[in-house]
Amino acid sequence: MSWFDSLYGRPGRGVDPHEPEKKGLARFAQMVGRDFGQLIATNFLTCLLILPAALGVSLGVILLNFPLTLLAGLLTGLPAGIGLLLMADCCLRSLCNDPSPWLDRASRTIRSRWKAALPLGSLTVTLLGGLSFVWAFLFAVLDQGGQYPGGAVLVFLGFDMLVLAVGGSLVLAVLTALPAGQASLGGALRGAGHMLLLSPGRSLAGSGVILAGVAVLILFFPVSTFWAILFGFWLPVLAAMQIFFPALRRLYALEVEAPEAGPEPDASLTEKQKRAARRANWWHYHWGLVVAGVVLAASVVYVIHGLNTTIDPDYSVAVVTADTLPDASAQRLQTVLESYGQDRNRDGVVVVELNVYTWSADASLTDMNSQMAGATRMNTDLANGASGIWILADPAGFEAAYGALSEAWGEDWESRLISWTDVPALAQADLGSYNTSADGSTSQSVQELFSRYKIAVLHGEDGLWDAITGQDS
Repeated sequence: MSWFDSLYGRPGRGVDPHEPEKKGLARFAQMVGRDFGQLIATNFLTCLLILPAALGVSLGVILLNFPLTLLAGLLTGLPAGIGLLLMADCCLRSLCNDPSPWLDRASRTIRSRWKAALPLGSLTVTLLGGLSFVWAFLFAVLDQGGQYPGGAVLVFLGFDMLVLAVGGSLVLAVLTALPAGQASLGGALRGAGHMLLLSPGRSLAGSGVILAGVAVLILFFPVSTFWAILFGFWLPVLAAMQIFFPALRRLYALEVEAPEAGPEPDASLTEKQKRAARRANWWHYHWGLVVAGVVLAASVVYVIHGLNTTIDPDYSVAVVTADTLPDASAQRLQTVLESYGQDRNRDGVVVVELNVYTWSADASLTDMNSQMAGATRMNTDLANGASGIWILADPAGFEAAYGALSEAWGEDWESRLISWTDVPALAQADLGSYNTSADGSTSQSVQELFSRYKIAVLHGEDGLWDAITGQDS
């Protein structure tokens, strides 16, 4: 126990007021252990303020709608700027050992810096959304031609992301360090330029940490939502602010509070009581690290479990209908399709992903929420080229809305459509029935419904359609 006593058996709560300031990883661990509660609380608040930006901008990118992406960035970036300001200020407060209550400090920060934070957030989110759109659009266009972006293009886009990360990170860091009476967007921009010239290495290193954190959230969205709530903002921002801090301290004469000396230990305590006090002392400073470690371990287990249990489909087939297809009928159709497939990815099972989109060119025929959800998912499917076979209730409406059929086949796309009834393997399958009245008194055969549908084989390279029609024999 000698090492334990030497670390945590000193006067006060384990901190000598004359002890040199910790640096590097030890300093980072000290801040996390001491301020974990306020870091998590601020991170959650930041997530709430950034959520509209994440949803709005991602919707514009998924739909490949540039005006929507820009508009969403401009509007939703306003609350995002406040969220980022709070997160950076919380980390700066931890670096300065500020003992003031974090909620009071947060409210004071907002009152003194909101005018600069709003346009900063709007500009940053808009530029980030625009760059994300360019990435998505470029990959979508090239993917349709079976190509891949060249190295020069990737380097150029990556450099743009780095420039945005450096500019946004430095301006945000300087904005939190400026005195309350001098906090302005112009002052933050000038300070960011000064800091970049004064300490280019630290500026680039800290911005690189921010860029890596943002990249993880964007590339794995929406799976990264769980990570964002727990670690997504405070972890990279605290690491980046620690890298920036020496330069900020030099530029703005930031003061680091020295720990107060605690009371002298009570000599009358028994050895058992002293050990209990040391354990309580250790827990006081490290409970945050313990909780973070447990959560991180649980996250790793969750991700590993997901990777090991997720089954990748061998094929993807889309059904576009205004009627709500019963789950049982969808499962039966999926089973029929799987009976003709092969284990293309060699995972031991044949899986056909059946994407059922409740959508109609006449929006009055469907529920509004289902219509919007179906349209969003269909856009993603078409952009990624996921589904090769499309079963369409209204090919003309589908073509008018998306143009996917004429894009694949030209003006004579109607002649390339196949009637459902002309495919015996599908037309003779038992797909069950569904209720056509609320009380279940009347029903209709799913085959009767599908008999009016058309099939568009947009790309059949995977061989599933040939197997269904018997052309592979």
